[in-house]
Amino acid sequence: MAAAMKKSQVIELLTFYRNIDGEIRLYKATVADLENYYTPTGGQSMDGQPKAKYNVSSPTENTALNLPESLREDIEFYNSKINTLYRLKTEILREVSCLELKFKSIITDYYLHGLKWEQVSARNHYSERQCKNIRNTAVENLAGKFDENPVIANFKLKA
Repeated sequence: MAAAMKKSQVIELLTFYRNIDGEIRLYKATVADLENYYTPTGGQSMDGQPKAKYNVSSPTENTALNLPESLREDIEFYNSKINTLYRLKTEILREVSCLELKFKSIITDYYLHGLKWEQVSARNHYSERQCKNIRNTAVENLAGKFDENPVIANFKLKA
């Protein structure tokens, strides 16, 4: 069996959790820009003549069918990144929610909600030092859980 994930990697992933929604918004905007950039349908013919029965008539379908291969690949790339980030966020939340209450509360407040140690301490009725000790134990517990979770273990943070 491989060694558990390092504590520093767990902390990086927990810290990254708050940025996931922003990354998803950025990738969605990029996809929208790519889709809007290439619009080969200039207008619709209004000559009043009947059209073929099985003709592609929807402008959206027509655009999708006429996208250049490189553009389609770029859109698929960004959509796969979006799906990966959604899965990562879900799995991190799932693993954190499986922790014992005091661990879950400290990790959620500090990493997922971004509170300062004095705020975490006040909310959880522990001293700041106790909160940090609880966090350390929780991170050790999460290291094993993150390592066993294929979605989290296979995710690579950008440098």
